[in-house]
Amino acid sequence: MATEVKISDYLREREFPTIWCPGCGHGIILMAAIRAIAKLGLKKDDILAVSGIGCSARSPAYLDFNGIQTTHGRAIAFATGMKLHRPDMQALLFLGDGDCAAIGGNHFLHAARRNIDMTVIVMNNYTYGMTGGQVSPTTPYMGISSTTPLGNIEPEMNLCEVAKAAGATFVARTTAYHFNQLATFIERGIKNRGFSFIECLSPCPTGFGRRNKFKNPVEMYQWLRDSTIPVSKAKTMAEEELKGKIVTGIFNDISRPEFVDAYIEQMRQIQETGTAKKDEYIEMVPLPRGFKNPAHCEIRLSGSGGQGLILASVILADAAVRQGMKVAQSQSYGPEARGGASRSELILSSEEINFFQVRCPDILLTMTQQSYDKYAREIKPGGIIVADSTFVKELPAVGAKTYEAPISRIAIDRLGSVLVSNAVALGILARVSRFLLLDTLEKAVCAQVPANLRELNIKALNEGYSYAEQLMK
Repeated sequence: MATEVKISDYLREREFPTIWCPGCGHGIILMAAIRAIAKLGLKKDDILAVSGIGCSARSPAYLDFNGIQTTHGRAIAFATGMKLHRPDMQALLFLGDGDCAAIGGNHFLHAARRNIDMTVIVMNNYTYGMTGGQVSPTTPYMGISSTTPLGNIEPEMNLCEVAKAAGATFVARTTAYHFNQLATFIERGIKNRGFSFIECLSPCPTGFGRRNKFKNPVEMYQWLRDSTIPVSKAKTMAEEELKGKIVTGIFNDISRPEFVDAYIEQMRQIQETGTAKKDEYIEMVPLPRGFKNPAHCEIRLSGSGGQGLILASVILADAAVRQGMKVAQSQSYGPEARGGASRSELILSSEEINFFQVRCPDILLTMTQQSYDKYAREIKPGGIIVADSTFVKELPAVGAKTYEAPISRIAIDRLGSVLVSNAVALGILARVSRFLLLDTLEKAVCAQVPANLRELNIKALNEGYSYAEQLMK
């Protein structure tokens, strides 16, 4: 005999009544999810209920789990971050057809491709029910909506086929009429260690039903009952016989490595051995006696495309990791490969980095007049500016310690190539910052620069460091 489930134990009844119209199938889907969770014996605190925007989006508010309503189409992206932070928790997503397949389509594809452990329940009501009954990616061909009053001329998207093709390891479809089957599919989806995708066709009497000549909700449920055929039977039917039918069942149930598991294992390997691959060892450098890494330092490298600023920031990040710092690195550049604006930023810290944007840099490298004019006033009071005087001719005072050095001219005259201007700049930054060790920068150059260019870049690094010695006197 099946265990009796007290549904109210899993609901926030203070949020009732629901926003759903009479006859809507979304409440049935919530009941099925609760039934599956109860059967699996999951604790409420071990579940993440996530939604986007739409009629389906209120689900986390009604369920007494850890819940969050995110922005339109971004539920899978939010859930990905949650799973990486708390892989032990079960992520249960309640999405609408438009929410998942339209604005959220790319997140849907790549979460399936990665095989991230989450169970995505798409409450497919064929329409944007909350915002006026507009056409959605799953609106049937020639279906009537507020934006297709003469009929939808686009073929509907087969969500299960898309999920399967993208790499979801468990894929199933059923309807709100088939409650027991739905609860079973959700249970199996949760048990699957990977990306589980369950499409449930849910009647929308108000937004879709009235426009498409359904007299009442009961008629819509009868239509779901009479239109469905199991996938096993569909395999024996001709294409003509399948027209107008809804194929239900399990379309994919396979096993392959799960993304978060693989990510955690890679991080463990890096922490234990300093390498993600056996041939790419990251050597931690012993710090000099009495030396301390900065508690927090924000660095911005700016100039134009072609000056090697992004590579310079990668080398800087590599060196900082070798010194035992935590690092966040980002980059931005214009549409031109060379000549357009270029900027790369780093945050170096002894503690965890919770915000990744540089707003008020402690150190600014500026390689063009335009970059000085744009960023110099954002420097932290008492910060450091290193300017390439080859191109930066006007340096209005901004309350920072400013070092002028002909970086590009040094690279050309002493090393024979403007392409190592970035390495010269790194040498200067190492000296004026007082915490970037030349030894770690040299090791980082060897790791990040092709073998035939390492000697030249290390020489450029030392030229910059020596020049800065004179500046510091």
